[in-house]
Amino acid sequence: MIYYKRNGEVIEKYQIDFDKEEIEKLKYQIINNCSYIKHEEFDSDYSPRFTNEIIRNFTYTDTGRDKEYFEETRDIYHYSYDEYKPPQLVELIDKLLNGDSSAIDKIYNYDIPTKPFLEDRIKLAIEELKEIEDITKKKNMLHEIEELLNAQELNKNQQSTESYYNRLLKLINFKLIDSLSISELDRINCFFGIDISSIVNISGSKEISSVKVLK
Repeated sequence: MIYYKRNGEVIEKYQIDFDKEEIEKLKYQIINNCSYIKHEEFDSDYSPRFTNEIIRNFTYTDTGRDKEYFEETRDIYHYSYDEYKPPQLVELIDKLLNGDSSAIDKIYNYDIPTKPFLEDRIKLAIEELKEIEDITKKKNMLHEIEELLNAQELNKNQQSTESYYNRLLKLINFKLIDSLSISELDRINCFFGIDISSIVNISGSKEISSVKVLK
């Protein structure tokens, strides 16, 4: 993967290398160990449809009941499953694996949660509840807090992404292969009547630190 980064008055060009297989393994460890797990259970005459959701422990059993429609009668089944909602880091890893260089900035500026999602979310929800005056909104927030508290047992072994994130950074290597001054870039833009930055992604909004740079 090629990555461009502005460093002062110079645009640096890097070759980024990483072990795709190792990062794939790390990604699934994050999904298994850092996701928020939500249990779903209900009766329906229609099976649930999933797109990008991560579903585990899916079961269904015939309730022995049915539901009549004008044109048909459908059997009612009891569905039960756990939905894993991974942290944003998984989405960034997917972009990296797909060759999206814009993921680099987001990965290196990732806000690392020091606690599992559920612990932080319960604390935040309780604080938000104190500020709500509208009765309907207060009831909705109480319902959300109840669901979060009920999910504690299911999520008791889930972890923060901190250690996995640090492992990810160690798997990404930067090799500086060329550089171009901003004045030269401006001259090229004027010469061809184009804006190179609209064609290639050039990082420069935030500083990237803790990278392995090979020169």
